[in-house]
Amino acid sequence: MNMQMKLHPIKLKAPFYLTGGGAGLHRYLDPDFVNRFRQDVASGHLTAVNFDGWQNEERHSQWDNRPVLRLPTHRTFHLVCCEAVCDQLGLPALDPQKITSAGFVIRRITPEGEQAWMLEGGDAIGWKPAPQNPGDPDLDRRLCANGLLGNRTSNPSFTGEQTHPLHTLGSRDSKGKLHTLLFGYLPLGGFRYHRDATSAVNSESLEQASKLDAESLRWPFGFQDGTGDHWQDTDALQVSSGQPTLAFLDLIRVLADRYRLGTPGTPENKYLETLCANIWFHDRPRHLDFLSGKPGPEQEDMLSRYHRQTLLDYLRDCFQQPENPLVAWLDQQDERSQSGAEPSPLPDSNGSGLLRWHLTLSQEQAYGFRHLLGQRYQELVLDQAREIPVAKFGDGENDVYRVVPFLRARNENGREQIIWADETSQTETFRVASPLDPEASRPSLIPIPGMRDLKRGMAKGASLLTPSDTFAMLKRLRPKKGIGEDLMGAEVPQTGIQWILVFSLPVITLVAMILLMVMVSLLNLIFFWLPWVKIYLPFPKINR
Repeated sequence: MNMQMKLHPIKLKAPFYLTGGGAGLHRYLDPDFVNRFRQDVASGHLTAVNFDGWQNEERHSQWDNRPVLRLPTHRTFHLVCCEAVCDQLGLPALDPQKITSAGFVIRRITPEGEQAWMLEGGDAIGWKPAPQNPGDPDLDRRLCANGLLGNRTSNPSFTGEQTHPLHTLGSRDSKGKLHTLLFGYLPLGGFRYHRDATSAVNSESLEQASKLDAESLRWPFGFQDGTGDHWQDTDALQVSSGQPTLAFLDLIRVLADRYRLGTPGTPENKYLETLCANIWFHDRPRHLDFLSGKPGPEQEDMLSRYHRQTLLDYLRDCFQQPENPLVAWLDQQDERSQSGAEPSPLPDSNGSGLLRWHLTLSQEQAYGFRHLLGQRYQELVLDQAREIPVAKFGDGENDVYRVVPFLRARNENGREQIIWADETSQTETFRVASPLDPEASRPSLIPIPGMRDLKRGMAKGASLLTPSDTFAMLKRLRPKKGIGEDLMGAEVPQTGIQWILVFSLPVITLVAMILLMVMVSLLNLIFFWLPWVKIYLPFPKINR
C-alpha cells in the first residue's frame, strides 16, 4: 500500500489579494498593526491599494535594489501573510480545523547557500547551513519515512531552526470565495552569544591587537616604538627612592586601571599576583647601590634584609583605602607627561605621603610581565567578546533574507504532516535596516518650549532622588569659578537626609537643544558635517 497517497494534498501560496509573487510582506507604521491588518482584509482594502508601493519606497540599500525592512525602533512593523489551500482543482481553501500549527522561518541567503538561525536547548547558536531535507524545524519531532510526524514523548527545550507563529484568518474575496489566510508578525530582532571564546574573534585580528597592546608599553614591559628586546643591566632599577621610570609608570597604570590588580575577587589575576608577590620594594643603603643593576641570586639574598613591601601588597593596600592614592597620582602624571616633566614619586600606600623605597627587577621577572600581560590581555578580550551580543540581522553586502512559511495539518487518517512553501510561495528577498540607518529613520517630533514657558509656575518635571553624601558634594560645586581648582568649595556637612532635586522640563529641553547646537557646530571643525546634520524649514501649524 502506498501511504503517500493517503496524505491530504495541501499547498501554501500567495494570498488571494496579490496578483502574483509569493507570500506577502506588509508594512505598518503604528503599533496596532494586527487589528489594522484584520480590518484591511475584511474591508478588501488590500486588493484596492498598490501593494508594492511601500516596497518601492524602501529600495534604498547601498548594495542593490532589494527592499530594506525597518526595525521596530523606527516605529515600523511588518507582517507576513500567505494562503493555505487544498492542492486540487480550483485550489479550495483548507479547512482551518485541520491545521494543528503554522509558522515560518527566516533564511539568510548567502553566496554559499541558505542559512538557518539555529537554536540548541533554547539558546541561539547563530546562522548555520539550512537543512536540505524538508523535515520539521523542531528536531525533537520525528519525521517518518512516509512524511508523517510522530508524537513527541517529552517537552524538552527547543532544538532546531527558530520558528515564528502564523495565525489563521478566514476571509472571502469579492466573488464570495472562502480563503484561509495565515499571517504573523515578522520579528526583526534577536541576538546570540558566542559559546566558545576562541571563535568569538578572528585569530589573525587578535594577534594584531595583542601586538599593538604590547607596543603600548615601554621596554622591559613592552615594545613601544620598536625599542628594547635586549636586556641591559640598567633595566633592573625601575623605582629609585620612590621615583618610577616611565616604563614602570605605564606598568602601574595597566595593573591598577585596566586589571585592578590588588582588588579581591579577581581570580583571573592570580598569575600576575604571584609574580608581583615576589617583587619587593626595598630601602637599601647607599653603599649597596652597585647591586641595583645586578639583581642575581646572591645579590637578592643580600638585599632581602632590606625588603619592605611586595608590589602586590602595595597595590592591595592602595585599593583598601577609601580614596585610592594611586588614582589621583596617575591623574597627576598625565598632566606632567603633557608638559614633558618626569614622573613624581609614588604615593605611600596609605595616602599619607610619598614612597621613598626602591624596586629592582630581574630579567626573568621582566619577561614574566611581558608574557603574563599578553596572556591576560587575550583573556580579557575573549571574555569581553563572549559577553557581547551578536545581532541576528546585519546590513552587510551578503545579509539578504527571505521568509519561508510552513504548516502542520491533519490528513484523512488524523495523522500530522508538515508542508513547506515552495520557492514561488516564499517572500521576495529583502534586507534589514541598521538601527542608525538615516534612510530608515522616521521624524521624531520634540516640541521646544516657548520663552514664556521658562519662567512660569514651579519647577515640575525631572526629579532626582539624591543621597545625603551626593547632595553635599553637589552643594560644594561653584560653577561661576570655572573649571579649575576653585570649582569645588569647602566641605559641606552631611545632614543624613536624602534630597529631591526637581528641574523644569522646559528649561532642561532648551538647555539640551542649546548644548546640542554648540557641540554640533564645534565638532563641525573636525567632521564638516553640517550639511547632513540639520535643515531649517519654515513649517505651518499642524491641525489637531
